[in-house]
Amino acid sequence: MKLAIEDDAGTRSIVPLGTDAIVVGRGTEGVTFRLADRNVSRRHARFLRQNGAVFVEDLGSLTGTRVNGEKITGKRRLRDGDLVQIGDYDLAVLAESEALAPDAPPPLPAAPRADVVTTQKLPTFVEPTPAAVAPPEPAPATPAPARAPAPRDRTLRVALAVAVVCLVVGLVAGWATGALTAGAP
Repeated sequence: MKLAIEDDAGTRSIVPLGTDAIVVGRGTEGVTFRLADRNVSRRHARFLRQNGAVFVEDLGSLTGTRVNGEKITGKRRLRDGDLVQIGDYDLAVLAESEALAPDAPPPLPAAPRADVVTTQKLPTFVEPTPAAVAPPEPAPATPAPARAPAPRDRTLRVALAVAVVCLVVGLVAGWATGALTAGAP
């Protein structure tokens, strides 16, 4: 098996998928194939073969790794026709016998599988007729789902709480020291 990597300028590279894992990223250390794009983390994702299957794993990248447009977490098995997006790069796993012509576009993602729920609605264009044009109805107001604070937000909140506690303890200690050391009137 091999990994076809194409950047936004159309430059294509083919990397053989052997028994060792392939790490892609912007960095120079611990990276098998370098993707020189600012939207790519130093160690962005890892491709590996296990029991004949190919997996991709996001390595905690900032911008994420997408398989067929869906952002993944952890390890995801790749199937024929799956399109992996990392920054401005499109990656696809190809069988050894499969070859891409130099000017051919990257393979399209496979049709949605029944076991995968797609949340992204693709835009469609339909030429409206004058009779069919009507003002859109307002969407019903629904409360936004509560989102868990990001780890960075949580860390900032904890640091601020600790700083406030330290300030209060310092003020109380200063007042108590002043009260105990002040002479009688």
